[in-house]
Amino acid sequence: MKRAIKVMVILFVLFVVATATVSAADKGSLRLGLEFHGGTDVSRAVLIIRPAPFDIKLGYNFAETGSAIYLSGDYRIVSGYQLIDFLHLFLSVGAYVQFSGDPDPFAAGLHVPVGLQIFLIDNVVEIFAELIPAIPLFPSPDFLPWRGGIGFTVLVPRFWK
Repeated sequence: MKRAIKVMVILFVLFVVATATVSAADKGSLRLGLEFHGGTDVSRAVLIIRPAPFDIKLGYNFAETGSAIYLSGDYRIVSGYQLIDFLHLFLSVGAYVQFSGDPDPFAAGLHVPVGLQIFLIDNVVEIFAELIPAIPLFPSPDFLPWRGGIGFTVLVPRFWK
């Protein structure tokens, strides 16, 4: 009986320490996640690495025009701006590059992701939807092919000081 109580106390303490670590994570914490894009020229699965306030995205394009590898880097100007109780806004600026086997093997440009986010489980899980107006610069300047995406990120707790 005493052994069971000791085990329960130890498990409780470990649970409290683990929960406190995740809850006390500061804004500079790392988030990892997945996003799925669609739009006028893309159908893409994206891995998200977010050492706040930056977003780094690596994706693979499954568009009918051919496959491509996609890389983008964004700076979040606004993140987690509360609109209503559970709904938040974010706004980023950034650039992207895309490598493919198409007649244009390289494409690059600027974009301005804007979206809505919901934080769950004490801000550990983020679910979001975004619109991404882009300005292609290379190989030919163009204006505003729209993309959109839905995804999620999970807060990676700090285990170091």
